[in-house]
Amino acid sequence: MEIMESSCFPSSQSIAQITWPTNRISTRLCNKCDHSIHLDAQLLDFHDALARSRSGYSLTASERLAYLGKLDETRCEIERHQEELRRLREATQKLEEQQRLLQAFDAALRHIISPIQSLPLELLGLIFQFVCCGKDATDIANNLRHYETKPRLPTFDVSGVCIRWHQLVSSMPILWTSFGSNGRNPKSPSLVRTFLEHSRSNLVDFRLSDYTVHRRFSLSPLIAHCNRWRHVSVAGTFLFVSEEFLKPLLKCAYPPSNLISLDLGCYPSVHPFKLPIIFPSLNSLVLCGLVLDFETPQFMVTTLHLSKVACNNALLLLFHLPNVESLKVKDITKDDFMDQYLLDAPIVLNKIKTLTLMDPVDSHFLYAIKCPHLSYLCLCNSRNFRRSEFRATISLLAPTDCAPTYLALKNMSIRRKELLQLLQLVPSLTRLDVEEPIMLDRMADTVRWTLELLAAPRHLGFSERSGISNSSGDGDVGSDASYSNTDEDSDLEPEQEDEDGSGEDIFSSRRPEGHSNLQELLLPQLVELNLSLNPRNELLLDVVHSRRPGIFMNSLGCSTDCTWLRTLRIRCPDPYVPSHVFEQYEGLQKSLAPFKEGGLDVEIKIPLVCNVRDAQWKEVLLTYFTAECKH
Repeated sequence: MEIMESSCFPSSQSIAQITWPTNRISTRLCNKCDHSIHLDAQLLDFHDALARSRSGYSLTASERLAYLGKLDETRCEIERHQEELRRLREATQKLEEQQRLLQAFDAALRHIISPIQSLPLELLGLIFQFVCCGKDATDIANNLRHYETKPRLPTFDVSGVCIRWHQLVSSMPILWTSFGSNGRNPKSPSLVRTFLEHSRSNLVDFRLSDYTVHRRFSLSPLIAHCNRWRHVSVAGTFLFVSEEFLKPLLKCAYPPSNLISLDLGCYPSVHPFKLPIIFPSLNSLVLCGLVLDFETPQFMVTTLHLSKVACNNALLLLFHLPNVESLKVKDITKDDFMDQYLLDAPIVLNKIKTLTLMDPVDSHFLYAIKCPHLSYLCLCNSRNFRRSEFRATISLLAPTDCAPTYLALKNMSIRRKELLQLLQLVPSLTRLDVEEPIMLDRMADTVRWTLELLAAPRHLGFSERSGISNSSGDGDVGSDASYSNTDEDSDLEPEQEDEDGSGEDIFSSRRPEGHSNLQELLLPQLVELNLSLNPRNELLLDVVHSRRPGIFMNSLGCSTDCTWLRTLRIRCPDPYVPSHVFEQYEGLQKSLAPFKEGGLDVEIKIPLVCNVRDAQWKEVLLTYFTAECKH
């Protein structure tokens, strides 16, 4: 009965859908003994049985006995086939097991004759160092890798290959100097002790994370070796970062004198953590959700990444880091009570050369700092660049000795008028990077407007070319007439006035001299242009024509000397595009070929063609970017 139940015809399928064969079916089961199983399908009157089952025909007693005999014969055949299938499955399992044995032996033979076995131990150790510690033995980003859902440590993976590798890994303390641990793993404390013991007296790099609330991960063995720290990353709850990591550090007898980089991340905290420790070697500091109150200046810190903190706390931290050269801020929120003295006497950061602003950044923070020697400015990830934030950003460029040479606009939505004002304040720019937002804003096509402004004064209205802010609400003159100033500023009514309510235009007083000249080209010193955009072939060719050769004939018939554009790099923001977009990129490449022969360094990264209909390729892109975000 068990055999019959397992071999019943599926109830979800109709027997009328079966294509009944008309010839004898023979299946050869063994090539040596010619063992076969046969089915005389043509002798079975299937169509007659199907017709009678459908018609509801009432059988006579003799017909019923005949059909019962056929049923018994059919079930015997089914059982015979079932027995053959069971025998073949058992034979298949045995063959698969034997195949796995042969594959293991094959792997052993390949390992014996592998070229890596002939490498000297010194060279093999360098390879292991790259795998276990990163490319320069300081890259702690690779020390805790996730294979599927289980975190793995490369040092353990390498040492478990063979005895020779295990002995080599055990004899190299450098391979145990970079490690990571997850607080959810109950073996985390023992893993930390193992790496500390095997690394001996070498400096260590580690990454720890613990977001559990009910159980704490003790870091006492690690704190005791804080004088050996070099690159440290700790993330988790605020209790874990403060109680288990920072507070024990205050009581440690040996200060972390060799610490080069420190990365702390936790849930946003309102109050700064007092850390009266001097780090003599600390060069890079990354803080997310937490601000450290050092109480004494940290003169060695040159790189600072700050995110998810309040404005007052961020300024307090900058006050104790006078030598920061690279500053990256993100999600700087407004305080309920802003200290007025910070606005009256801004913090002057004379060392800062690189500044990256990621939305949102409160305008009070930007007003409270000055960067007179700024050379690189990056604005990124702003879907709604409010006028107050824009005015505060522009205030950073107000000093006369501030002459940035590198500007990057990544995934930004800036209105045309504001973009023009920004470019007018950076005439010394030699490199410009613009990345098109993934989700375009109909009111702020930053890439297109950048190209129109760079192409020539003929793309600007008279008021824009003369350097006068168009505050009357008239539409822009030129090829972008459809985007009027009235439309652009329609969502900015609450912020039209200054902080003091005067409504004075800050750009008219801070604009460098000479921008009122009708013959002047925006960014006259621009030599490198990097664009991430969808095809805009006509505008791109206008830009190249206007900046190659160096004598540009403007719309008024006057010539103006400008620096030649030397490098042009273009890539598509999407990895896959439909065929017609791919053809546009190929057409652009052909159009720029003469300029490339004339000395212009042109690089176009053409995307792959998505061989689906236009209605489907957006779904493909969405799937790709979702996977990238998860990664």
